[in-house]
Amino acid sequence: MIVLGLNFAHDGSACLVKDGKLLCAISSERVTRIKKFHGVTPEVINYLFDETGYGINDVDAIALSQYYLDRSNNTLKIFHEGKQIKDAIHAVFDNDYMKTEGLLFDKKIDTYIFSHHLCHCASSFYTSNFDKALCFSLDSSYGDIRSNSMYYFGNGKKLEVIECPGLMIGVAYTIFTQNLGLGPGYLKAGSTMGLAAYGKPLPVLTKKLEEYINKCFFEQFSKIDYRVYFKDLWKEWSGREEKFDKSEINSKLSMDLAASIQLLFEESILKSIKSFDYKINNNLCLSGGSFLNCNINSRIINETNYKNVHHFPACGDDGIAIGAALYLSHHIFDQDRNNYSDKEICYLGKKYDNIEVDYKYIAKLISNNKIIGWFFGESEFGPRALGNRSILADPRNYHNRELLNFYIKNREWFRPFAPVVLEDECDKWFDLNIKSPFMLYTCNVKNPNKIPAVTHVDNSARVQTINENMNPQYFKLLTEFFKLTNVPVLINTSLNGNGEPILETEEEAIEYFNNSNLDAIVINGKIYEKRVQN
Repeated sequence: MIVLGLNFAHDGSACLVKDGKLLCAISSERVTRIKKFHGVTPEVINYLFDETGYGINDVDAIALSQYYLDRSNNTLKIFHEGKQIKDAIHAVFDNDYMKTEGLLFDKKIDTYIFSHHLCHCASSFYTSNFDKALCFSLDSSYGDIRSNSMYYFGNGKKLEVIECPGLMIGVAYTIFTQNLGLGPGYLKAGSTMGLAAYGKPLPVLTKKLEEYINKCFFEQFSKIDYRVYFKDLWKEWSGREEKFDKSEINSKLSMDLAASIQLLFEESILKSIKSFDYKINNNLCLSGGSFLNCNINSRIINETNYKNVHHFPACGDDGIAIGAALYLSHHIFDQDRNNYSDKEICYLGKKYDNIEVDYKYIAKLISNNKIIGWFFGESEFGPRALGNRSILADPRNYHNRELLNFYIKNREWFRPFAPVVLEDECDKWFDLNIKSPFMLYTCNVKNPNKIPAVTHVDNSARVQTINENMNPQYFKLLTEFFKLTNVPVLINTSLNGNGEPILETEEEAIEYFNNSNLDAIVINGKIYEKRVQN
């Protein structure tokens, strides 16, 4: 049985699941080249068909969470009881679902619509390899009309709702990000996290922390408008109603406000998880855009009883297409679950032939402070470059951070860069005792003077660990750099321009290289270098 999973909201996406096994997935933005693209186009679905060899006649069912006719580009039309559905974003909640009929590429297909948070939790639980787990979904924005958050219990093939905690702190984070002048909250939350390290929480917050935390929880269908409350909170803390302009980002107040909302964000989530007295085991699955925030992920590991924590790498809304498809396959159709490796839930794009490259030569270029584009194999599914669509540089030279921010990425000066480190060497360089293949945890840097370009102002780093099984080419390059420099670490950032989706095709990579300040790029084993003009 083949299930096509679709998400027609922002971070549109599509996937194919066969007999309960995830085969291929793609974010719509990678195909349309429009960041955070809303919806799914025919080209996105055909990407899956081209890669897997299946076609529309092979699809047995469609699974989706959010659906908007105006964002479907007429790709999919849904009918229920003979009437066309135009908006099914909030059609169902919890474990109930709506079974409808879809019309896709002129073929009628049984279509199932599931709730937003259920799809988030399903993406994490069914890829976790846990038999039982507490599952928590927390959105970085508004989630669904009932709550920004939800708890589920995963048990074998089943996923059952437990509690709606009413935690709306993701909305607060979005509002503060926008009001700080950083840009749309769902797009620029990472900037707030980066800026927070430069500030200190406001005295009023530290004195009344518990009071503020308690006010982040709202009853279901509460008459209190939480958006108004958080806007009032901004006014109370900042002393003004209007948002800051870009010139104020460097101010002490901006940094302190970012630090304040980051602290409230972390403490509210910890309160929710710690107070949840559900005696399952030590397994926890996290999903929703809020858990792209590496600081809270690390505190959950270090400060709660849940020591076995699983994140789906695409824990934002691009992941709900996969969650919908897996929930339909396992919970509804009762198909067996699969055990997934980190590689199998990360690299889900178009496959290329494994081509080797002169790793020693590339490592030498990087050690000579050349900025290198790295394009290999299947693209990563999710918002983070994890070694197949990356820009790589030497972490020993602090100026490489400046070069990347100002001349390559064209982004804010305070944004840190993530290190990738050989898994077996990680504990010698970072205060991290777990693997971090998806770049979702922060920790202290043990040797900041040796790798200043990846050390944030608070001595932290957002670490990716890598081993040979997960990514052989990436591993071999880093190993050669280690042999050459005695440093098993590289700067890793995404292969894209500011505000653009991560590159998907070889043609896009060549065009990007020609129009960028990269010194060289490796595209599936082929090395392209720019000649220095005398």
